[in-house]
Amino acid sequence: MYLKLAILSLLQATFFQNTETTIVSCYYESWLFEKFAPEDIDVSICTHINYAFLGIHPNGTFRLDGSEDILKRLGALKSLNPDLKLLISVGGWAEGSTTFSEVAADADKKKTAAESALYYMQTYDFDGIDLDWEYPGERGGTPADKENFIDMLTVIREVFDQNGGGLVTAAVWAIPQKSSYNVNSLSKIVDYINVMTYDLHSSADNKTGENSPLYPSSSDSDWERENTNCDASINNWLNSGADPTKLVLGLGFYGKTYELADPGEHTVGAPTVGPGVGGGGLGYPEICQLTDWTEAWDDEQQVPYKYKGNQWVGYDDPKSIGLKVQYAKERNLGGVMMWAVDIDDKDGVCGEKNPLLNAIKNNL
Repeated sequence: MYLKLAILSLLQATFFQNTETTIVSCYYESWLFEKFAPEDIDVSICTHINYAFLGIHPNGTFRLDGSEDILKRLGALKSLNPDLKLLISVGGWAEGSTTFSEVAADADKKKTAAESALYYMQTYDFDGIDLDWEYPGERGGTPADKENFIDMLTVIREVFDQNGGGLVTAAVWAIPQKSSYNVNSLSKIVDYINVMTYDLHSSADNKTGENSPLYPSSSDSDWERENTNCDASINNWLNSGADPTKLVLGLGFYGKTYELADPGEHTVGAPTVGPGVGGGGLGYPEICQLTDWTEAWDDEQQVPYKYKGNQWVGYDDPKSIGLKVQYAKERNLGGVMMWAVDIDDKDGVCGEKNPLLNAIKNNL
């Protein structure tokens, strides 16, 4: 009896250790280095830093558009936290899909991409690559992208394993489109999957909507309820075959803005006529300074919003970020990531410094 209990305790301990939510992956927008330097990143909270972005050439080599100095300065942060992991994120929305599609379809070019990743890792003391192809099979891609994406990741993994190892991760659409992702295979190959659970609503919807709602709204359509909130996205990825411990929940450190059609209608789902202030988006430090706007809390979606006159913004604050971290823990996810660490209130203009990052820390 005692032996059985001991074995059960050991198995439970192993289970909880393996499913512990520990990853805090901090995407860093390299083009904002003058406003937010690499040294401004709190590496006592961030477990991983993703340098965004490198581009990709048609021959498979990676393209450094930013400063080499930033890569070196990020590498130097390991002196503050030896356990810190640095990844080169390749792609992003602006890079598109066409070149990825061409490289992934060619065996030699895939090998070149893997060797290029290895070069950056070895040269700048990085620990891996984050492939941010937005998106396989879309935006100029082809139906073959779905399997070519898996093959490209496999080639990168093989080259890394032959040269001392390295992390291989992927940033993916919040919706696990069957035309884009072989989820079972993806989950087996990568170390973790960064699910971009933000940009879930925009002014193109012609109604107000939260950037990253945790749960659906009663104003949502059936399709929106099943796809455009964090809970639905994670459920869809899990139901498609993803390992929960490899899923990393995306957090938005910014908000979506709208111009209201009628200033008297300012709840979630109210009619809009276009993007609002900031061209449709504002960072958290800008939003928190809108102190003369009316602030409201959406109980359904567990996120706040603000409005004034014909302007409206849906965003995340420390409270909603904390709730999402708790959600990630409850679902046994691998961790959380954010776009982007440099959009936090690093100077404490609204009070506490880095309130969103600290909300992650306090809830982990």
